[in-house]
Amino acid sequence: SESSAGSGMIPFDPERPLDVLGEKLFDYAGMFPPAARSFERALEESSALPTSLERPWLLANDLVLDTKHARLLLSAVKHGKSGFTRPIRLTLLASESAASVCELALELAETTSSCPTPIVVASIEVKCSLGGCAASISLFRSCCSKVGALLGIEPDLSVEPWREALLEAAHAARAEAQPLALKCRCTGPTGIGAARLAQAMAEACDAGIPFKVTGGFHHPIVEPAKHEYPMGFLNLAAAVMLRRSLGHGAPLAALERLLTNASPTAISFTKGLVFESLGISLDELRRVKHSQPFSIGSCSLGEPDADLHRLYDR
Repeated sequence: SESSAGSGMIPFDPERPLDVLGEKLFDYAGMFPPAARSFERALEESSALPTSLERPWLLANDLVLDTKHARLLLSAVKHGKSGFTRPIRLTLLASESAASVCELALELAETTSSCPTPIVVASIEVKCSLGGCAASISLFRSCCSKVGALLGIEPDLSVEPWREALLEAAHAARAEAQPLALKCRCTGPTGIGAARLAQAMAEACDAGIPFKVTGGFHHPIVEPAKHEYPMGFLNLAAAVMLRRSLGHGAPLAALERLLTNASPTAISFTKGLVFESLGISLDELRRVKHSQPFSIGSCSLGEPDADLHRLYDR
């Protein structure tokens, strides 16, 4: 269920570092494992998130869909059957040819612009092979510019030569005039662990480019007694912000320790954001948080919401 274990909505507080870190952190990907909701169920749950969550401000993009299901969303919006009462922010996965994806993105944006609940194509995400990042980007550049979407490229960092793939993707992103995001996957056949994620994060942060991570981040910290995931979303978000601010002053070894942190008190939010000897002020946290987009794709927002209540609302 996407309902939170708490009691009523908690307003976003810009003076609370934990809230700043969590604001617009998640893209809702309810159709994907392990949740694997039906399209209808995912649509229903996403439309209800502003009222079903204690922290509705955790939500960034309303839906992550492949092209097949984005067409179903288009039909639902046109017929007034989406269940939404707000514009729908969509992350579109490039699951067909570039030409088909671009054609669909333009149709989604243009044909629903006058609807009560228009579809906003917030991002398009595409996998890129080693040696092919620049070519992939060129296929989507014009479309993303027209619809105002952030293009995210996902190299395969699960196999060798993964460092070369990472450097190629980061270099291609830096070379673009428009912001372009680096995307990492942490579950499934191409999932990576903390060591490679820390290096990918450092590349993105040091290059000043947007960053997206998906797979296995339902819970704030590592809790072996409660779940099997080896990293946590609060750990990840804190690591990104510290690296953005401190650069090499937040070394890879510290980022790895933070990603796999298992203590709710190891990260302090008393005055800003602090982990071990690394710390930044609240003002600096706000600055780096808004310097470039950063989000986590998750098939659940109910679990993150409930865990924040359990661990931090004391």
